[in-house]
Amino acid sequence: PVLLFSPRPHFVGGGRTPHRMGLWSSFLAAIGLAKKKRSLLVVGLANGGKTTLVNCLKPTRDREHEVVPTVGFSVERFSLHKCKLTVIDMSGQAKYLQLWECYYRECQAVVFVVDAAGGAETVRESREMLHAMLGHEELRGRPLLVFANKSDLPTAKGAAEIAAGVELTGEACAKRAWHIGACSALTGEGIDDGIKWLVTKL
Repeated sequence: PVLLFSPRPHFVGGGRTPHRMGLWSSFLAAIGLAKKKRSLLVVGLANGGKTTLVNCLKPTRDREHEVVPTVGFSVERFSLHKCKLTVIDMSGQAKYLQLWECYYRECQAVVFVVDAAGGAETVRESREMLHAMLGHEELRGRPLLVFANKSDLPTAKGAAEIAAGVELTGEACAKRAWHIGACSALTGEGIDDGIKWLVTKL
């Protein structure tokens, strides 16, 4: 059977109500003619490369030539892989960590950035930070994408080693979709593969 539809549907009795507009938008999204709107929370220790990674995600024309560390938080909006994304880049400095919880409810997924070239202390702190965050009720079941960043450096650990170090196979991730990938926020290598996976889970 062939499905026929009008690109400009007619609604009787006052045109498109908000409810009908919502149904129409959902229908267009289902058949690939409208972009989904999703919010991502990008977190991790300070100096892990979060802001550089977010800058790499943006359209080329919108990228900053010089990236400075985020103070508090920043919000970026752009389209990527048929999604209209709101990306909330949170500072990893200790004095701003309490701000993270303000955005848990509105985000549909978490992107956690680990400095793969850091030492054992960096991995330990990342593990503690990640599990404390994932234990929050408002993040239950949210998809998790972990980037092992700075993989271009000779001292960088592989994605499998980072996964073990932050205990992605533990209870905190048992009931959520998760993925880890090595990347370089400076060169862009590995980032798109991770984001493509995440978009399929949103």
